[in-house]
Amino acid sequence: MRLSLSRLSPRDLKPYAAEFLGTGLIIVIGDGVVAQALLSDYQYGTWLSINLAWAAAVCLSGYLATPSPACNPAISIIMALIRPQPDQWKKIPGKLLAQFLGGFVGALLVYINYRSAILAWDPEYTIPGGSILSPRGHHSAGIFCTYPAAFFSSNWEAAFNEVLGAAVLMFGVLSVSDPANAHRFQSPQLSMFLLLVAIGAALGWQTGYAINPARDFGPRLFSAFLYGQEVFTAANYYFVVPLFAPFIGCFVGASVYDSFLYEGSGSRIADALDKAADRNGELRLD
Repeated sequence: MRLSLSRLSPRDLKPYAAEFLGTGLIIVIGDGVVAQALLSDYQYGTWLSINLAWAAAVCLSGYLATPSPACNPAISIIMALIRPQPDQWKKIPGKLLAQFLGGFVGALLVYINYRSAILAWDPEYTIPGGSILSPRGHHSAGIFCTYPAAFFSSNWEAAFNEVLGAAVLMFGVLSVSDPANAHRFQSPQLSMFLLLVAIGAALGWQTGYAINPARDFGPRLFSAFLYGQEVFTAANYYFVVPLFAPFIGCFVGASVYDSFLYEGSGSRIADALDKAADRNGELRLD
């Protein structure tokens, strides 16, 4: 299938533009607040302000289109698997490209804005756990993407943290967007704000709660131009964790919600369970 941009109307392009601009907005605000807190030695930012800004960024991105853009490849793909829609898979490649590109461009904008501050605070351009040591113990690469806490004995512990965070995210997204809960969540975007604050406050410290492959890999790819390929090899190739763990977590969260709480139509998991009840317990995914 060939995609001709000349044949796409502004309405056709809007879902992809919303994914690109929404992800870019999340990174500009999210990486921006990390930069402000870190580069000011936490004089102009705290862990609370970081959580609030990330949550606000996700909240604001939800207003860019109807339905709200996912701005998260894990959510996009898991929703296509669990709750398929007509022609949904045809749009997935373009949406994923827009999400990762939005993350890359968002990180570029953050770097342009904080370039002089980074040079003053970390002139060696160091990476947490990297081979280049900062005389002052500063590591600015963490502005752009996530790195695990030094006390982890292995990346499997960090992976569990990311899977758990993504599972809570997906579970919360499905709860907020469930038509049966529309009378409870008058503003889904505000509900997403509260959900992200809760995830950051409860599960964010150890891994930086990427819970979104585009949020981490797009900025990480940009940071490779500044810090070198070690952004991928640091911490025993940790970059694999925030790239793939969110898919597992989102699948777990969606499976739990649709298995026990979802009463609508169009869910492969809920439909399979209903068919199983009609087949004397035989479970099949058609």
